[in-house]
Amino acid sequence: MVAAHYKTILTRSEEALDALAADEGNLSSFTTAHNFAEDLDALEALVQGRPEEKMFKLARVEYQHALYSAAVAQYRQAHVSLRLFFELSLCSVLFSAHEIDTKLWLKGQMDSNWSAINCKEKGVFSKYFVGAFFEEMKEYSPQYNALATKLYRECSEFVHGNRQSYDGLDGQIAYNAEILERWSDRADTARLVVKFAFVCRYLMGATTETKNDLESLALENFGELPPVQAIYSGVAE
Repeated sequence: MVAAHYKTILTRSEEALDALAADEGNLSSFTTAHNFAEDLDALEALVQGRPEEKMFKLARVEYQHALYSAAVAQYRQAHVSLRLFFELSLCSVLFSAHEIDTKLWLKGQMDSNWSAINCKEKGVFSKYFVGAFFEEMKEYSPQYNALATKLYRECSEFVHGNRQSYDGLDGQIAYNAEILERWSDRADTARLVVKFAFVCRYLMGATTETKNDLESLALENFGELPPVQAIYSGVAE
């Protein structure tokens, strides 16, 4: 009886995945989210060998969980894992400037803290923090702080079970194009904001080889920003 129950759940999950595969628009957005794994490889090169590398590796695992959950219509879990990917990724950036915090986190003696990550005075998107590592990019940080705040709040509705987070969820595993579309939009925002944080924190100090490896990612996402243009036109070293 127990096995039959979970086989039914698996069947419904397969049906949801089939429905996604048949939805051309949402499948395209989901494929973009899936292919982001390549960008994660590039970002991980920036933290290779650093104390915060393990935290970012765990963030990558959460992103995979989010993708899987979204694919099989587990939309609440997809948002929970997306938020954890987002928080761990940004916390790894914050902790990169506070190695003692990274060491304590690795020992289980410190937790990630969204208020610290998103602090307007000293958080990842503050002019104080961005300016320390990429002075010319600090003028652009407030808009990404606003994006981060909105995204975290929206994902948190699914974590805390806010009433609006139940809209379209009836307790059954079933494909819902509207909810998946909103999740894909949020995943797109999460990816953009994480890439901005990594570019601001690490790009200026990266080796020439690493900068070259990141050229496509940096220009595709931030090529309209003069400081990024300057790096790849040879103006900035």
